[in-house]
Amino acid sequence: MKKRGETDSEGVWSGGKAKAQGPRSGAGFCLRRSEKDRTPWPFRGVTTAWFRARFTAHDIYEITGEALERRGFRLLLADLDNTLAPYGVPLPDEKLKAWRDDLAAHGVTLFVLSNNRHESRPRIFSEALGVPYIGHAGKPKPLSFHKAMEQMGVTREQTAIVGDQIFTDVLGGSLAGVSAILVEPIRLAGNPGRYLRYAVEVPFRLLSGKGEAL
Repeated sequence: MKKRGETDSEGVWSGGKAKAQGPRSGAGFCLRRSEKDRTPWPFRGVTTAWFRARFTAHDIYEITGEALERRGFRLLLADLDNTLAPYGVPLPDEKLKAWRDDLAAHGVTLFVLSNNRHESRPRIFSEALGVPYIGHAGKPKPLSFHKAMEQMGVTREQTAIVGDQIFTDVLGGSLAGVSAILVEPIRLAGNPGRYLRYAVEVPFRLLSGKGEAL
């Protein structure tokens, strides 16, 4: 097992015990060679369906453990920044801890899956929350999704990803074959680049509409 702060060959580091690498890509991802050569990753073989979340919610607190259990989910992968907490908030609050406890009471494990490149950010937050994590996850590439599922011993059908971004969380879930839950970002203020990113996502958010009810 690698020490904290070290990355594997794919640049992924984890807060839990790593297991064997899972499948590298979602089903139906490959195209003919000529098309692959012309199309940069990760948009090879991607259609608008890949950007459509199965479920939508205003925030994580609309997602209950009872609803996830009823759907057969046992693992909820969660983006960190602007999904579980605003950017720059170092530790979870009591409301978030109570939500984690509600999930656990219904047999659902919360697992932080963050693209944050700073080793300390997801590690400190996840340890304070008492949940496993993978940082520098490389979403939307599916490798970290498969690592998390294998680590927790669950199938794709038993796994969901919740996040506020289309091009990392929703697309990553689609490529990994897990259900995606799209939430609104907690806070955009303070970074003009975030406004631009979410503006680009608007057409794809409209694809999800209100999503399926949990």
